Amino acid sequence: MNVILVYPKFPETFWSFKYALSFIGKKAAFPPLGLLTVASLLPADWSKRLVDLNVESLKDKDLAWADMT
Repeated sequence: MNVILVYPKFPETFWSFKYALSFIGKKAAFPPLGLLTVASLLPADWSKRLVDLNVESLKDKDLAWADMT
């Protein structure tokens, strides 16, 4: 079973730190720890992918790969 976990994009606000991230060399301020926890609870023999929409866009090939979103 192939599962893709999609972390939503945060709106650009003062608290999103979008402009400060370039100063520290990061692409996102908050790691998707909730989805990583969910991924750890899934069966070990399932293939998993995480797409953080704050860092990259969701591609058609990712959706075609996944059996479950």
